[in-house]
Amino acid sequence: MKLSVMAFITIGFLLISGIAFAQEGLAGGAISISASEKGFFAPDTAEIMLAVETTQPSVQLASQENAGRADALVSALNVFVNGKAGDSIKTSQYSVRPVYEWNDQQKQNVLTGYRAINQVLVKTHRMDVVERIIDAALAAGANRVDTLDFSLVKETSNCGELIAKAAMNARQEAQVLANALGVKLGKIKSADPSCGPVSTGGPAGQFTAMAAKARKPSKTPIEAGQIELKATVRIVFRIE
Repeated sequence: MKLSVMAFITIGFLLISGIAFAQEGLAGGAISISASEKGFFAPDTAEIMLAVETTQPSVQLASQENAGRADALVSALNVFVNGKAGDSIKTSQYSVRPVYEWNDQQKQNVLTGYRAINQVLVKTHRMDVVERIIDAALAAGANRVDTLDFSLVKETSNCGELIAKAAMNARQEAQVLANALGVKLGKIKSADPSCGPVSTGGPAGQFTAMAAKARKPSKTPIEAGQIELKATVRIVFRIE
């Protein structure tokens, strides 16, 4: 693992005509070191956004059809949702909206029906059931798999390990620099740690599917991959 280190030193002495004052002028200065550490971790949480979308000539027909298919969807999902393991299922959004289409003869948008959408968010910590959840949902009547996001519940503990490693690296680099400059490394003046996922341009492990009619009867392949975390520590050491 390659360590990226940026170091600079402020040593509080003056230069006149290129000649430094005596060694004791270094006292009261500081060495500032910034070190980073990266790690890859398997995700332990998946959030799946599923939806039932229905369109009918009237509000009543659209909502009734949607309700029946949504009930079947929730019943199918409950088989895989283990509350004791921290899993959950909830309605994320529900809407019924008119649908308009352009009419060339009338030269205006004309009401053609109503669209009902029921979005359901499933959260699970069991990575082995993600594929089965999606297949069961599509079989039960869901015609949209909007997103699948993977994340780390244990991000805090994983970040703790990386921060500890980055801090040790920073101290080692500071000691090397102090030795090279002939000064003694003193106590820590300040320490500023940070840690989080490395941005990939979108949610980690995002998956999007089209309507159910486009799916094949075979099992849906899902690869969770790994999530990259990066910890950075900036430490300022006093010079004795």
